[in-house]
Amino acid sequence: MRQIAIILNLWKATVIQAMEYRASFVFAIVANFFDFVFGLLQYLVFFTAAKSIAGWEADQMLVLYGVFMLVFALHFILLYPNLAAMGEMVNSGNLDLLLTKPVNAQLIVSFRRISLEELGSIGTATLLLGWLLYRGVIVFDIGNFALFGVSMVSSLLLVYCVFLLLICLAVIMERLDNMSQLLWSMFALCRYPVDIYPDRIRYLFMSFLPVAFIATIPASALLGRSDSATVWQGLALAVFAVLFCSWLWRRAIKTYTSAGG
Repeated sequence: MRQIAIILNLWKATVIQAMEYRASFVFAIVANFFDFVFGLLQYLVFFTAAKSIAGWEADQMLVLYGVFMLVFALHFILLYPNLAAMGEMVNSGNLDLLLTKPVNAQLIVSFRRISLEELGSIGTATLLLGWLLYRGVIVFDIGNFALFGVSMVSSLLLVYCVFLLLICLAVIMERLDNMSQLLWSMFALCRYPVDIYPDRIRYLFMSFLPVAFIATIPASALLGRSDSATVWQGLALAVFAVLFCSWLWRRAIKTYTSAGG
């Protein structure tokens, strides 16, 4: 509870700082709304030339897009600000200061900052999914919704693992510019269903590089296209990845020599 209270106070300070420039804050939310709309139009353009893509029809692809944007926006709100600031934190010595405090350094490094600019994307993604539920594209089924909830947990845990891996690299290398570009590349793979890839790549995305569980499997669960075994496989992979990356973080901190060398 103490760690959560610290993080909530840090979030409060971040929001207060963002509110100093209200016009910029509102403009960022509106800009992200239009970014969501332009991405949606890109999906719709595909279906002017085809009725389905690897078995995914237009409405089903909209479900995938809505789920993808939810995961992406949550990443941008909770993780991206901390990733972008990690290099400066290591080089300025602020990480040294944090490590001397009686707090869980992994949690504070991971969640000390928050950005609410992607609220526009979350709102529009929720509206899109709600509209698809109203139209009957998403069928209200308790079992499917439960599997969707489990798969979303797996998705967010896997994204956090990639983030934590990059944080560890920043600590070990002491300077790692453009770390966020690796996350952008991963999200680029998640924008489309893994069914479009050849069998070998699809197997890779379901096991060693489980990007399928970030957007495709949650969307499939919501549509009733995914079996429970696959969903639980994703959760098992996510839990293992979290444990491994947490161990890697502890190893990275042990080898950290501080900003002073």
